[in-house]
Amino acid sequence: MALGVVLAGGCAVKDSAAPPSRVVLPARFAEAPVTGGMHADLGRWWTQWHDPVLDRLVDDALAANPDLAVARDHVRQARAYVAVARSALYPTVGATGDIAGGGLGWSNPAVPAALAPNLGDPATDGHLAGLAAAWEPDIFGGRAADLRAARAAAQSVEEQLHGTRMLVAADVVENYVASVDDLRRVALIDRAAAVLDRMEAYAGARMAAGQATRADMDAIRVRRRTVLAARPLLVADVDTRRRRMAVLSGRLPEQAPVIPQPALFVIPPVPVGIVPVAVMDRRPDIRARRDLVRAALERLRSARTDLLPRFGLEFFGGNGRLRFDGLPGLSGSGGLMALTTYLPLFTAGRIHAQIDVADARLDEAVTLYDQALLTALSEVESAYESRAALDAQGAGLSAALAVARRAAEDRLGLFDGGRSTLLDVLQARLDAVAIEDAGVRSEDGRAMATIRLAVALGGGTL
Repeated sequence: MALGVVLAGGCAVKDSAAPPSRVVLPARFAEAPVTGGMHADLGRWWTQWHDPVLDRLVDDALAANPDLAVARDHVRQARAYVAVARSALYPTVGATGDIAGGGLGWSNPAVPAALAPNLGDPATDGHLAGLAAAWEPDIFGGRAADLRAARAAAQSVEEQLHGTRMLVAADVVENYVASVDDLRRVALIDRAAAVLDRMEAYAGARMAAGQATRADMDAIRVRRRTVLAARPLLVADVDTRRRRMAVLSGRLPEQAPVIPQPALFVIPPVPVGIVPVAVMDRRPDIRARRDLVRAALERLRSARTDLLPRFGLEFFGGNGRLRFDGLPGLSGSGGLMALTTYLPLFTAGRIHAQIDVADARLDEAVTLYDQALLTALSEVESAYESRAALDAQGAGLSAALAVARRAAEDRLGLFDGGRSTLLDVLQARLDAVAIEDAGVRSEDGRAMATIRLAVALGGGTL
């Protein structure tokens, strides 16, 4: 009967399985465009911006980022733990040695004095040296389960390294693109200030001719100061982001990269044709959670083997000598081998409690995996929708800017024909600059949505 219990316990260990995921992946993303995008390579998605400065900054960060260095050290540690777990499958062999010495006091009335040992040098010494070995065969697979758990945990740590790489690249792109957009807005502020300078000079001339009041002049000055008030904050934001990019590359903040003069860059089109199952297989956070489920399952299997018998082999072989002054020395060599066994009979519920802990941790790992799936799906859908909304906003602002520029040209034509004032012309130009600034802010939003979408799709993990 005891053998039947043991065999049943062994089968229960092998038949352990993780609870199934409760998340059913959809066939496609609801917010993803069916057409109009492109089938993009997400491995180095930032190269689709076609900006060599950006490519260099990302490569520098991926080569020297401190967070990536720490993540690589974590991988080394995890791999070392795998080696530790693997060592439990093999015998342990070691050498042992002892040397002893001391004094001897001889007192035995039953021994005649003639036969008593010579106590002129009452010393004793001895040594023992040998080779010891011990091995616990993994009959029920508990140590093998520990090894598989360590490997799965190590794989999850490697996935965290991939995730860190993805986030570092996205951090560089986000700061670079935002810096370029800030510089473009600074240029627009300078253009608006120049127009307001001309308006102030024009209003001054009209006031001198009695055609304008001081209130008109003050209104223009207030507008100019209000426009310029935003400039220092934008410049400070650029410098903050430059320092952030320096730190991401492992450099001092004082070695911040120089952002080139702003140019109109083209935001990459939306990736299409990517199905949810492919994204889940690509995202490092999902893969890491999947590995942690595997690790938790193997730890549960290992915990259940603690209910079963444990067998061991022990061996010792060596040579020793023991000497008492006045007596013949004793020396010899030999070996000893033993077969050990242990079956837990009473542990006050400790083993069952440990199994319950491992079982609960497996349930937790599956729940966290499902949560990661839901979060990933939500991130992708939100990024797709945000990019689509900002695309529509950008198209509307582009159309409005074209109309505003045409209106400014028309006002200039009317002014040349004497049918409009210079103030009307300058105001039309200010209106166009304001719409262009709104367009730059919209483009910045589109760029950030594009970055979030690339990260949500698992880009940059290779």
